Amino acid sequence: MHIYTYNSDIGTFEIRELEDKTYELWLEEELLGAYGSAELAAQDVAEFNTDYIEWDRFKNELENFPSTLRQWAKVKEESPH
Repeated sequence: MHIYTYNSDIGTFEIRELEDKTYELWLEEELLGAYGSAELAAQDVAEFNTDYIEWDRFKNELENFPSTLRQWAKVKEESPH
């Protein structure tokens, strides 16, 4: 499973891959949505379209945020023993 992270001014966003190849977008311990791809989740963060008011209100104000999934940090997953 893949996990991507982005440390924002309001907390850490995570995109987590699930076993069924869907992805969840989290901000700290709050689930913001489910997606068909990690790219779509990252796109909602980049477009300030997460339905999380504290983040979405930064639209047109922030300059340093990841505009694509490639700019997120990829967390190395632990392999099962």
